[in-house]
Amino acid sequence: MQIIKELGLKGEVRALPLSDTAISVIPRTKVSLRMPSGISETRDIVSLRAAGEFMIIAFSGISTREAASTLRNAVIEITASDLPSLPPGEYYHHQIIGLSVLTVQGEELGRIAEIFSTGSNDVYIVRGKGREHLIPAIKDVINKIDLDTLTMTIQPMKGLLD
Repeated sequence: MQIIKELGLKGEVRALPLSDTAISVIPRTKVSLRMPSGISETRDIVSLRAAGEFMIIAFSGISTREAASTLRNAVIEITASDLPSLPPGEYYHHQIIGLSVLTVQGEELGRIAEIFSTGSNDVYIVRGKGREHLIPAIKDVINKIDLDTLTMTIQPMKGLLD
C-alpha cells in the first residue's frame, strides 16, 4: 500500500492498496514504512478499514495530523510471515507469481509473470518459449497448485493455448 495523504485530526492516513494482500492485513501487524527518502521505519497498525478503493490506517506513535503528514507517499511493506493464513485453495498473489505452469499432459508453458484482476476472476499472464498465455484463474482450468514444487498444473480449455 502507498500512503496518499493524512486524514482527519487523529493521525490516520489514506492508503492506496498496491496488491491483493492489503485487505488481509489486520490490526497489530508490524509493517515497515519505506519513506520516499529511502529511510524505513517500523510501526504497528492500530486500526485499518476500507473506504472505497482506499484503506484508512492508524499507526502506533502517530496521533496527530501533523505526524501523519510526514508519512505521505511512504510505501507500507508487510512481510509474508505477518500475513494471516488463507483457507485451503486460496493464495496470495506473491505465492502465485513465479510458478512454473504445466499442462496436465506435462507440457511446460512458462512461468507466471503477472496477475491481472478482472473482477470476476484473476488472469495469470504466463511467459515462456517466446510466447505469452493468458490463463483464467478458474476451477475449470486450474488443476493443481503445488507451492512445494513451485508448479501450477492446468487443464486448458479448447482454444486457450492457440
